[in-house]
Parts: sequence; structure tokens; C-alpha cells
Amino acid sequence: MKRKLTVLGTVLGLLAGFSLATAQEEIFQRGVELGIGSRALGMGGAYIGVADDYSAGFWNPAGLTQIRRLEGFGTLSYTQRKNDASLDALSLRNLDEVTSTNVNSIGLAYPVPTYQGSLVFSLGYHRIKPFDSNLLFGWKNTTPDDSVSQTWSEIEEGSLNNWTFAGAMEVAPNFSLGAALNVWTGKDDYLFSFEERDDLFDLYTVNKFRKDNTVLSTFTGYNVKLGGMYRPISNFRLGFTIGTPVTYSVKDKWRDSERTTFDDRNIDETVDNGTIEYKIRSPFSFGAGASLNVANLLLAASVENSDWSQARYVSDPPFDGVTKIEANEELARKYRNTTRYHLGAEFTFPLIDLQVRGGYFYDPTPLGPDYFEGGRIPQNANREFFTAGVGVFLDKQVRLDVGVISGRWNDYKDPLTDFVDDLDDDLPIAEKITFNKLFAALAFRF
Repeated sequence: MKRKLTVLGTVLGLLAGFSLATAQEEIFQRGVELGIGSRALGMGGAYIGVADDYSAGFWNPAGLTQIRRLEGFGTLSYTQRKNDASLDALSLRNLDEVTSTNVNSIGLAYPVPTYQGSLVFSLGYHRIKPFDSNLLFGWKNTTPDDSVSQTWSEIEEGSLNNWTFAGAMEVAPNFSLGAALNVWTGKDDYLFSFEERDDLFDLYTVNKFRKDNTVLSTFTGYNVKLGGMYRPISNFRLGFTIGTPVTYSVKDKWRDSERTTFDDRNIDETVDNGTIEYKIRSPFSFGAGASLNVANLLLAASVENSDWSQARYVSDPPFDGVTKIEANEELARKYRNTTRYHLGAEFTFPLIDLQVRGGYFYDPTPLGPDYFEGGRIPQNANREFFTAGVGVFLDKQVRLDVGVISGRWNDYKDPLTDFVDDLDDDLPIAEKITFNKLFAALAFRF
């Protein structure tokens, strides 16, 4: 038992040293990007080829031309995230849960009166990518001659948001073009804490040791998204999108502190802090989708492609002793080309103005095989989500949409190798993530 405590103390101590590097991971690794709009999310995000409400400004700006009346839009969400963390080499396991409630979108779409065709503009705010995450891991040794408890905790809060100004026009009877200017802002508040206590048998002169690392990251950037929508027949639509790269300006304010409390109540404390600024650029993104409406059944599918290996630091990277060339070589090897898949369906009950929806969303990790130990992407590291929703017209002007997203995937902390003499295996902490999101939206058309 005493040997097990020594092993875990070594691991957690080393993880404490790596916490700041974890917080400085590229923005592309953080959070889950699901999109906006309860109707779109209820259909698994398969909306590039649908895009017939305010949320078109995000999914496919060209779809805005399908809006014929002034539309106001707002979405509220409730999220639950569970993390079942385990260290199999030492038979340890901890379950942690966090919840959050947020306004996801608020905006307005305005169709301009025209003699023929359609011209529509929209403006709104969206919470695109929440960074909320959690991890709790610990161990308590009750052996009389070696009694301490150790706890490692990570809490991350924040999101990547955008202000979108979009416009679209019908350039031919069955063809529309649109564009959206996205101004990106965001904040990521990361807290790591490691605590060791000698409070059971009081064997040592130190009562408690605590180490805290915090990183407050802020993001700004902008890009343009172009879209097209083609309707060869009245019940069939094809859509495409091109998103230009985003150059994010990132500012990290970090603070490290260590506090030792002795049995005689004396306290020894050290604090260090600083600021790091850098710029990093995302790759182009490409999307395509289609939808077919037959006998009140709407079927939709879409794909989105991004080659994350083309991400680049525009300035010096936020790591000491690493040049921009070296960091960009690492990005090219660490990331990979990914394609996200969306499938969705919606059935309308015409006599009662009720719509029911379902969908599926596959979101592969942007990290390539070279990032992981052994040169292989771990099983279940790619995310999968199942969605469902209901929509109802409360009257001729107001529509209520509610839905749910449920997903599961695995994550891993970087393996720590060669730190423990008598263990041959790596010591990664495996995380089984369960993600549930409930959302509701109101759309007002005048």
C-alpha cells in the first residue's frame, strides 16, 4: 500500500507541473462546437442544405433568402457534463459532474422589400463553442505509517463566441448567394489545483500542501463565410459553404501559487504570474449539404471538412525555447484533416402544427496519430452525438423549438512514461465523457 501511494504521488506531482502546458493547448483542441438553433441541432446539425430560418447566418448564409418576414430569434441551453476518470494501472476511479445554463443565440433577420427575388440581412450574437469541462481525481491512503490524501482537480469555463452580420440575395430564380462576417471573441478560464493533506493520523509536520495554476485566455479574430443555395426543384435543395481562416489573437494571463500549512499553523506561500500573447491561424473550412422534402418528411445530410494540419502560429508560440518554425512543424504533424458528418430528419403533422426531429452528428478529433502515444488514435476518441427535438407553432407569429443532444467519447491526459521505476506501462488517465445538452428557442416572425 505504501508503494502505491508513492507511485500516485509521483504521478500527480508530475501532472501538476504539466498543468500550464495543458491550459495552453491550441484553441482548436478546446471545447465542443455544435452550432446554433434548436431546429438545426434537433436535426443533428444537418442544416447546410436547409437553412431556412435565422440560424442560416451560421450554417449557410445563402439560405437567408428563404425568410419572407422579419424574424427575431433567441436560444437558451442547459448542459450537463460528466467525467468518469480512471487510472487502470493503480485501479483508481473518480466521477465528476458540472452543469451550466447559457444564452446561446440572440438575433434578428430582416428581409428587404424587393420587386422580385429576395434580399435578406441578419445580425446576431452566438455562443458557438463552450469550453466548459471538468476532471476530479484523487487518492486517500489510510495506512497508519504513511497516511496522506491527494486530490487533483481541473475546472474550465468559458466559450468562443461570435457576432455575425450576414446577407444574402437571390441572383437567379433558383439560386442564392450569401456571405457572413464573423467577429470572434471568447474567454477560457482554466483552474488546476493539487492538494495533499496529512489530516488522518498527523504523521508529518506539514498539515496541508496546495498548488494552484490558473490561466485566463482571451481570444479575438474575424473571418468570412460564403454560401450558396440551389433549388433545382421545389422540394430539393443543395447548399455549399466556404469559411476563410480565422487568425486568433490570444492573450494568456497565468498565475502559479504554492501554499504549505504546517502543524504549528505557520504558512509558507510563493506566487508567480505573467502574461503571454500570441497569434494562431485556423485552416479553411468547406461544407456541403442537401435536403429533400417529401410528404411532410424532411431528410437532410451535410459534411464539413477542415484540414487542421494547416493550422499555423502567426507569431512566436507561447512556449519557451521553441521557435515559430519548430512549433508549426509540430502542428503539421500533430493535427490531421477531418470531415464532420451530419444526418437529420423532420416530420410535420400539418393538422396540429407539430414537428418532430431526430439526427446524428459525427465529430472526429482534430488530433492525428502522431499526437498520441504509440502513433495511434485511441478508441472512441472521436465524438458521436444523437439528437432529438420538437417544434410547435404557438400562433401564426411564434414558434417554439426544444431539443436535446446526447454524446459520449473518451479523452486521455498525456501519458507519463519512465517516471516510475517498477511499472513498465504508461500511466495515462482515461476519461469517459458523457455530454447532455437541453435547448429551447423562440422565433418571432412579423
